[in-house]
Amino acid sequence: MFRSLMLCLLLLAGLAVFAATTVVIDGKVVTVPTIEQNGKAFVDVVALMKLLGGAATFDPATHKVVIDSDGAPSAGQLAGDNGELNKAYSLVKSNPIQFSLLRAEYTTTPITIGDKIYAPKAEEKLLVLHFTVQNMQAATNFIRYDRLHITAVDAMNVNHEAQQGWGDAENHTYVALDLKPKQKLECYAAIIVPAKGVIPKLMIMPWKEGDGPILRYDLRDKVTALPAPIADPADPTGATALENVPGELGKTYPYATFEVAVEQFSYLDTKLGDTTPPTGGRLLIANLRVKNIAPVDSLLRYDMFRPVVTDADGAEVRYRGMLFATSEAKVAQLAKPGSEMRVRICFSVEKGSTPVKLSINEGAKTRNYEYAIP
Repeated sequence: MFRSLMLCLLLLAGLAVFAATTVVIDGKVVTVPTIEQNGKAFVDVVALMKLLGGAATFDPATHKVVIDSDGAPSAGQLAGDNGELNKAYSLVKSNPIQFSLLRAEYTTTPITIGDKIYAPKAEEKLLVLHFTVQNMQAATNFIRYDRLHITAVDAMNVNHEAQQGWGDAENHTYVALDLKPKQKLECYAAIIVPAKGVIPKLMIMPWKEGDGPILRYDLRDKVTALPAPIADPADPTGATALENVPGELGKTYPYATFEVAVEQFSYLDTKLGDTTPPTGGRLLIANLRVKNIAPVDSLLRYDMFRPVVTDADGAEVRYRGMLFATSEAKVAQLAKPGSEMRVRICFSVEKGSTPVKLSINEGAKTRNYEYAIP
């Protein structure tokens, strides 16, 4: 479209009929005022340009209409029907912005936004949305999470609201800034949803009711599935997250504040620190590599995790504590963001008991990762 276009004003003669005409704009049906005369319909250009996101003004001194399409979305369309991925839609009448959903994924890995970390519990997973917002005003436009309501609807028709905060895709900080005219920003948002089943619907709407149309997405077959071994193999959609996940030695798995790799198992017949093997029994040692994935300092000590060892009879083996990997000092230390430590956890194995499985979760909230003990 031209940046501006000068039109001579039509002088109408004879009897005119005022009416409203249906106009289809990029598949969206709208109604604009018209004047019908001599079998022709003259559209109210001011109303039409407003619907397109631009502007039109009438200069009575020169009898001219000035159309400015600079504020109109170049690739967007009006929301209100089912949305498509990677397609831009005009939202929010009072402060126009353009929204485009790039992709969506299921994950159980915690998501960091600013100084917060969002981690799903054992019965939950995250629906993470990646999208762009673009300022379609001629002036700066303040953008943050409360410009839009983002709601996921599960298979039971239960709504789940996005967490309070959008992340900047480039630096993972909170999005709360003025966008310049035409400026576009890539963002992400997290929604905590049930661990089981697909999330078939997504709704995007202005925060203020009535301030624009609702944009709806059918997410079936459009969300990236969970990876193995998190995904339940019984669900062919890849949308169900296991609560008890089979772990592999040496591989790293996400919890809530930390990610953990169980590296090896070993036994001791002698005292370790202040822990003595039971009479006729021994100590089971599991070596762990632990990394703080939170954006803040996090305390690591024996009760940060809930490790449970069971023997061949299904009985639990007593947990005795956490030590550093190469010393007998107990672990009770603040871990800085991104820092990694090697530790070992210790269990008392009674005489005749054969440990067969280690299960670990963080604070009894996250899903369990289970390891076979050789």
